[in-house]
Amino acid sequence: MACPPPRSAKRPAKKKKTSKSAPGLLRGFLRGLLGKGAIAAYSVVAAITSAAYVPQLDHIRQWAISSSTQWLQRQPPVQTVQHWVDGIQSTAADWQARFTEIARQSRGGAPDAGHASAPSAPSAQAPSSQGNNDKGREGFAECAEQLPASAPLSAASVGRSWMPVTLCSTGFAVLYSGLSKTPIVTVERLSRQRLQSAAGLPRTDHFYADARLRAAYKAELSDYQASGYDRGHMAPAADQSTATGMAQSFALSNMVPQDPTHNRQVWSKLEADVRKYAKRASGNVFVYTGPLFEGHTPTIGRNQVWVPSHLYKLVFDEQQQRAWAWVLPNQGDAQLGAPMSYAQFVQRTGRNFLPHLH
Repeated sequence: MACPPPRSAKRPAKKKKTSKSAPGLLRGFLRGLLGKGAIAAYSVVAAITSAAYVPQLDHIRQWAISSSTQWLQRQPPVQTVQHWVDGIQSTAADWQARFTEIARQSRGGAPDAGHASAPSAPSAQAPSSQGNNDKGREGFAECAEQLPASAPLSAASVGRSWMPVTLCSTGFAVLYSGLSKTPIVTVERLSRQRLQSAAGLPRTDHFYADARLRAAYKAELSDYQASGYDRGHMAPAADQSTATGMAQSFALSNMVPQDPTHNRQVWSKLEADVRKYAKRASGNVFVYTGPLFEGHTPTIGRNQVWVPSHLYKLVFDEQQQRAWAWVLPNQGDAQLGAPMSYAQFVQRTGRNFLPHLH
């Protein structure tokens, strides 16, 4: 009778099951059918196929990276960060310009145009003495003919906190604010001859962001899109007597967010009335136009362009040495009444553009 094996005897180990990949199974199948020659042929074909698809795979990878980057750049948080970085860079450049100006002044040199005095609260204080005339015209040398000889105007006439910039165009001058992203004031010299030349000039209607301004200072076309406001001219297109001046009048540095009804009705009539007066005048008529920001100031667009509460237009007849003005709310129901005196205008707005009259 056979005896059972002792308990201490080891049982034969079970064979572990091994998983085979698809290529391994295929190799085994081919080995059984055709042998090593088929395996070599399969390996060559697989290598050639992989090499052929590598460029497509790399193209897909590059497309995925590009698409993801573009999607991220369109997201509001990323845009906000980019705008913040642009602002920091612009601020650094502005401070560098200020330090350069201080160093130049310490050596007795003349200050740069558009950079004078330290930052202060937003205000509009024009120079009060005739002796400051030369200094007041700095920054507008290329368009000095648009300004009255007796009325200085420069970036120094407003506080540095407005981030003022002087801009010259063919038919008008702009004292611009990088803070509000709008003009502080535009000035143009009208005459009978100029307006006769302007009468037949076609309107271009090609609006664009002003490339002369740094990114952190300027408005973009996208800021006005779907905002409910018109891009309201301060220096009117209809006043321009040259094709260049007409084109320059459509820069956003000449615009403010304006109520559409206000822009197309009461303001359009006021502009036409001023032109009629200038055609009858025997000499030059200087027109100052700009926004006021009173009370709560809403903004539009990613660049936060300020929406004015009021718009003003000041008319100065150089030969008669008298001036008058209108200040109208930026609303569709605004009414065009009798003009105010220059003294009333200064008291109402705090802007003393013609100190020799006040």
